[in-house]
This record gives sequence, structure tokens and C-alpha cells, in this order.
Amino acid sequence: MKLSRSWLTTLCLVGIGALLFLPSLGISIGTLFTFLLILACPLMHLFMMRGGHGGHGGHDHGADTIQRPAPKVEVSLPAQEKKALEG
Repeated sequence: MKLSRSWLTTLCLVGIGALLFLPSLGISIGTLFTFLLILACPLMHLFMMRGGHGGHGGHDHGADTIQRPAPKVEVSLPAQEKKALEG
């Protein structure tokens, strides 16, 4: 989703209009700023993460990538647990 300059201008004008209109309904500026602060987190996530992983080239899983074997892990269990697992 790409926002053009006209959409951003419209969103800013609506926000400024709401900031001027809502106090006339009895909603305080402090309440508005608290709501905007809470709303800022998901909005920043939405706008900063748009595009996902495209464009930076860090996730190329093609045939030319090197496949490394997984490291071997050996676990030693106490004798009682070994007997319980073996039956």
C-alpha cells in the first residue's frame, strides 16, 4: 500500500480538524493526546513495516545458498530417566 502525497495531506487536514472540533464536544486535549499516543504504536508499525522483506535482499533462499549441517547435540540423562525411557 503506497500513500500518495494527496492522501497524506488529507489525513493531516482531517487530524487537524478533529483536534480543533473534538474539544467543542467536551473531550479534553489531554484525552486526545493520550489516545493519539496509544494509537501511534500500531500506526508506526504499519507504516514502518510496509513492504515487508522486499527490497533489501537478505532472504535469498535459492540454490546457490550454502547448506550447513546442524550441529550434533549429545544429551546425557540420569540413570533413572534412561530406564524410564527404555521401558
